[in-house]
Formats: sequence, structure tokens, C-alpha cells
Amino acid sequence: MSVTPEYLMKGYALALEQCGLLLRDAVRLYESCSYATAVVLAAFAREELGCSQILLDLWRGQRSGQAVTVEQIDAACGEHVDKQRAGMLSMTMRADRDTGLGKILAERMTNAPQTKEWKDADTTLQQIDEKKAKRTPDDRHNKRMAALYVEPASSTNWNRPADMSAQTAHDFLQDAV
Repeated sequence: MSVTPEYLMKGYALALEQCGLLLRDAVRLYESCSYATAVVLAAFAREELGCSQILLDLWRGQRSGQAVTVEQIDAACGEHVDKQRAGMLSMTMRADRDTGLGKILAERMTNAPQTKEWKDADTTLQQIDEKKAKRTPDDRHNKRMAALYVEPASSTNWNRPADMSAQTAHDFLQDAV
């Protein structure tokens, strides 16, 4: 049985609301020095953002005449990495000025768009963006898993979520916000 456009739009709005609530709570946990759990909630917030985008796309398809069922919604919103991918509305790059990436970013920021330096830097950044866009959903999912579970990291070390640094959590939250 198909769902109505209103049903999809309500799901879209509820997923956005949940995204905001999870981000709010992630910030509160960060402020309480619970860094790993803040990362977990921020990762789930991004998944809810992705879910909202998937529901919006289903709504658009429905307006074009495609029927949508609850089973299709469950299938489209069922995978963590797929929701991370759908929730990628922007990307952030961080680099020290002395690194290769830092120098490329500086070239693009300090030169006029019509210059060869700017165009070369822009082309290189586009290539980096493409690679990062492919890698980021899995990276975010793996960061959430590392922030949530104690697991063997090697034959001599354990992954311990409590060891997550404030800076790692800060960067993850900043990117999510």
C-alpha cells in the first residue's frame, strides 16, 4: 500500500527534528567531557539528516508519479553508510599552512579566480573533494563504531572509546553542525 505525500513530508520533518535533538545532546555531552558518546550522537544526527534527504527524494519521486511504500522507505533508510552519504551536504577540509593541502588551500584563497594559480589549485581541490566524498561516509561510520565499542585494535591493543580526544570530538561535532 502506498503512503501519501503528507506522510513522507511528515517523516522528512521528524527526521530533521531528530537530527537537531541529537546534535543538541551531542554538544551537551561534549561540554560534559563525554567525547566518544558525543561523537556517537553526532554521527547518528548525520544519519537522521541523511534520512530526511532520502525521504525528501522519495517525496519528489512520488510527486512525479512514483508510488512509495513503507517497505521502500525501510529499504532506502536501512543502511547507516547510505544515510551518512545522503547526509553529506557539505565537506570540511582542515590543514596546516605548511602541508601540501594547506598550500593548495592558500593558493585558492589568495589568488584571483582568473589566474592560473587559482585555476590549478581549484582543479586539485576538486580532485581531493571527489576522493574525500567517496571515503567520508565510511569514515564517519567507522568513527562512530570506534566511539561506541570496545574492540580489539590489534593483538596487543584494544580500541577504548574513553580514549577519544577532545579535539577529535570537537572536529566531528563542528563538521556535523
